[in-house]
Amino acid sequence: MDMDPGIDDALALLLALRSPEIQVLGITTVAGNAPVEMTSANARRVLEYLGVTDIPVAMGAAKPLKHTLVNALDYHGPDGLGQCSLPPPGLPLHPAKAWDFLAQLISQTPSEITLVATGPLTNVALAFQYHPELPKLLAGLVLMGGAYSLTPYGKGNQTPFAEFNIWQDPEAARIVFSSEVDIVAIGLDISMNPATCLTSQHLEQIKASHTPVAWLAAKLVEYAIKRHGRCELYDPLALATLLDASLFDFISAPVEVISGNGWDRGITRILPSDSCQLSANSSQLMHIAASIDGPRFLKLFLSRILGTLSNTSCHSEPFAPCHSEGLAEALSRSSERSEETAKGQRPKNLTQGKLREESRPFPIAQGDKKTTSKLEEQNG
Repeated sequence: MDMDPGIDDALALLLALRSPEIQVLGITTVAGNAPVEMTSANARRVLEYLGVTDIPVAMGAAKPLKHTLVNALDYHGPDGLGQCSLPPPGLPLHPAKAWDFLAQLISQTPSEITLVATGPLTNVALAFQYHPELPKLLAGLVLMGGAYSLTPYGKGNQTPFAEFNIWQDPEAARIVFSSEVDIVAIGLDISMNPATCLTSQHLEQIKASHTPVAWLAAKLVEYAIKRHGRCELYDPLALATLLDASLFDFISAPVEVISGNGWDRGITRILPSDSCQLSANSSQLMHIAASIDGPRFLKLFLSRILGTLSNTSCHSEPFAPCHSEGLAEALSRSSERSEETAKGQRPKNLTQGKLREESRPFPIAQGDKKTTSKLEEQNG
């Protein structure tokens, strides 16, 4: 998980640790919702509170590739976690930089690891630049980012047109979007849908459970609801694609990211599929969530958060079985609509979705030491 905790990042981490279908192998942190020192501390604060000491946390980029950091502490609170009163972390950071940590981890098990990125894509872009084989070694990349105008909610939240994560570092997004990794994107099109948001009624339900996970979730959710009227679950939605992809409908299309610092910075523009060769920055299809079964998603989220917590592990406890579908199956569910994309029409659902079934197990290149040194200077 590459993240910038952040209220919703922390909720996504709680959901991940309460979900036995997945194993969290590591966390890399990036500047976004808060400075990277704070996001790195917050990831460890959450892990320590839950008694999880075996998930390494590696710090990443301190700022976007070409822009000054603009944090979102006005939304997330001065500590980035809704003033939840967790103590400072005692767990040490992993010694490697985030991009090198990702390369080391992914190269050990090619084609088996899915990267879930819920912050700006700076770390991911740097990992792909300094370790060029990495996109082919990943099973896939799930990201929270973008506003694609697929629903009435697909508008910007940083500007009228751009979503925060992509706007924060559009140059990084262009690098990632043009890579050879299979990308599933959760955008504001579904995460701003009120049917996917927690309300005061949900908060009371969480408060009624007296487990450590529920206590922390209640603290985080309450801060958002008191100040904004509801709690959007941007990042838990991204993670939910790995838990039950049948919650979503997807479309597949090439996407162009507008970089620079103009009024249109950070716009994610869906292109007709026949134009994907016109731009080096939109050279592949991305799988973009176009609709969501909001009530069923909230039921999944709450059922995990309200479960009991083991003192030492959040992965080992049984859960009631739920209807679920794998991501690859969901992406291929509507392949009969592929002609719509081929004709340049906006598809109503997934058109040509199928995650890559094989990746070539190339060794990770170590990169040029001088380049890495400049990178570390640039990003602190």
